[in-house]
Amino acid sequence: MSVLFKLYSGHLAKNMKKNDEANFKNLKHIEGVKAINDLRYFKGKNKYHLFNMYYPEAVKDTKTLPLMIDIHGGGWIYGDKDLNRFHNAYYASQGLVVLSMSYRLLLRTNLKGIVKDLFFFFNYIEKNKESLNISLDNILLTGDSAGGHLALLINAINQNSGLQKMYEVVPFHFSFKMMNLEHPVPFLKDLFTSPGLGNKIARTSMMKAFFGRKYQKNPLYNNSSLNDFIDKAKYPFISIVSSSDDMFKDQTIRTYEELKKSGADVNFKMYENEPHVFEVSFYDREKSLDYNNYVINKFKEIIGDLHER
Repeated sequence: MSVLFKLYSGHLAKNMKKNDEANFKNLKHIEGVKAINDLRYFKGKNKYHLFNMYYPEAVKDTKTLPLMIDIHGGGWIYGDKDLNRFHNAYYASQGLVVLSMSYRLLLRTNLKGIVKDLFFFFNYIEKNKESLNISLDNILLTGDSAGGHLALLINAINQNSGLQKMYEVVPFHFSFKMMNLEHPVPFLKDLFTSPGLGNKIARTSMMKAFFGRKYQKNPLYNNSSLNDFIDKAKYPFISIVSSSDDMFKDQTIRTYEELKKSGADVNFKMYENEPHVFEVSFYDREKSLDYNNYVINKFKEIIGDLHER
């Protein structure tokens, strides 16, 4: 990994953390939600192999509740299981069990390492669902920004043996009833190609961080963006959201268009005058609640329909 990328990503991650902490100071604590933090999904002492669990504290048997799994964003260089804690607590307050995991970031591993961590997590909860007291029958998979890319990639890898061999992972044996992609950025090879988002040097540095020094010769390079694997998976109903002030909105709009073209059942909502992942960072804004409540109600509608069959 180049010194340039380490300096650049370290500076960017520091600024993102500073902004998030300033934003979180103004958010209200969500009552009635129990949080169990720092559960471990992989052996060892790595802090990036931990996860949190949120659920309504009034519910005694959490196995009866639907499950949301949240993959945080942060540009693959920043964030952990606590980043979306307000967003996740809000979903839990509406009757869901929510799991959010940390995973190693690009300063510590590459894209294969990130994917392997996520599969370690999914393998763990499948093996330990009884001790966690959760059901894997009705799952909403959520990912914001980089997490949206990872959610799409995990879904595809789990359905394709060739991708499983490339990424060196063991598949899990449950599926998702719905996916929620919040401002997804799943076209890796096109990062920094839009005006104002960077330059060739920044793009090359990031590709080397993802795939290694000779990144174009790495098989994962051509099996990492949505257009590489879109036809290798089936999709549940997908909700996608973006906003007019989001510098990555072109990637999100393209995500919707490509999934729609592939035959997936997709709904897309665009909000005006809001920043990137506003509904995650500011869960209590009017537009945030409008979108988050839409997702919750749609998910409950889908699993309700399934229960009636």
